[in-house]
Amino acid sequence: MTRSSTDLGQLARIVLLLPATIIVVVGYVLPSLVLAALSFGIVPGVWVFSEATTSHYMRLLGDIYYLRVVGYTLFLGIVVSVLTAVLAFPVGYYLARSRSRLTSLYAVLTFTPLAVGMNMVTLGWMIILGKTGFINALLLQTGAINDPLQLLYGWGAVIVAMVHVVFTFMVLPIEAVVRQIDPSLEKAARILGAGPIRTFIEVVLPLSLPGIAAGFLIVFLQVCGAFVLPLLLGGQGFTLMPIAIWEQITVSFDRSFAATLSVALILISIVVMLLQMRIMREKSLV
Repeated sequence: MTRSSTDLGQLARIVLLLPATIIVVVGYVLPSLVLAALSFGIVPGVWVFSEATTSHYMRLLGDIYYLRVVGYTLFLGIVVSVLTAVLAFPVGYYLARSRSRLTSLYAVLTFTPLAVGMNMVTLGWMIILGKTGFINALLLQTGAINDPLQLLYGWGAVIVAMVHVVFTFMVLPIEAVVRQIDPSLEKAARILGAGPIRTFIEVVLPLSLPGIAAGFLIVFLQVCGAFVLPLLLGGQGFTLMPIAIWEQITVSFDRSFAATLSVALILISIVVMLLQMRIMREKSLV
């Protein structure tokens, strides 16, 4: 290969990567830098670095209310991710292994939340769980209850609706990984005397961990960054980090502290991603 052809190849790679690089820099890197500067009290457009302060971070770390908000956000992300993984694995396995005609129907139902969107799903759950909604109407008509139940505005409503919204993001990576697992491995385990449960625990589940981990990460980040659904279904007093950021901007008019909360949320996401990468790297070496 001549030097000119090598130079042309490098130029072609640069040209192909240029649009994506511009999008990343303009859409992610620069806003993140502005956000970080604002969290230290540096106003964009002025950029007087001598006025930088860490008081907003000290406020975050020293205020039990905001530490509780961070804890609630992490708790919701973990609970929804675990529940979604448990519920999505059978569906992903079925879609990857089954040759039934019902597979297409299950696939359509799985993609429905993604196609409808979080806002419409949230409104749907508000109608279903409301005091005059479907569930209360059914229970009242059957005589199971005398007064409508308070199903909205709490952890239960938010968790159920979030699992519904992010279900697709867990099914897809699990299905993709299960498709790559050779079915003969399961047959070999059964021939050697392993039952269905032992085959699943010792063969299918370990080989499916990359898909579960990828789905867990996607779902966790989606839940931690959700705003509309927790705001409408959680009710008053149900505050997560996105809601706290919105309150600081629209109610308290404290953009610097809102930026601090945003940076903290970004750092949490980065830490979770790094932990997942390290765990999966160690698993692959075993």
